[in-house]
Amino acid sequence: MSERPIAHLEEIPEGEAHPVKVGGREIVLCRVDGEVCALSGICTHEDRPLAGGEVEDGVLTCPWHGARFDTRSGRVLALPALRALETFAVRVDQDGQVYLELP
Repeated sequence: MSERPIAHLEEIPEGEAHPVKVGGREIVLCRVDGEVCALSGICTHEDRPLAGGEVEDGVLTCPWHGARFDTRSGRVLALPALRALETFAVRVDQDGQVYLELP
């Protein structure tokens, strides 16, 4: 496993999926109650980007067709998606630097 710096906490807005590209992979970062969650940045419904999707109460809503996902587990909460999103371990240091752990 490798850990990489990917963003600063100030760059990740509350209420919106913030896109980053890591090792050729699309990832979205979501801030929920001060915690940062990292998920695959491509919706499992029709392979569209989740960047800019709304995040509210720990739920990420796809901006294209409204599929909903739990930001902590990636679990599908509402159709039309049927498969969960991949999630990634995140660490935020005391200076606000966000690190992502990739397998």
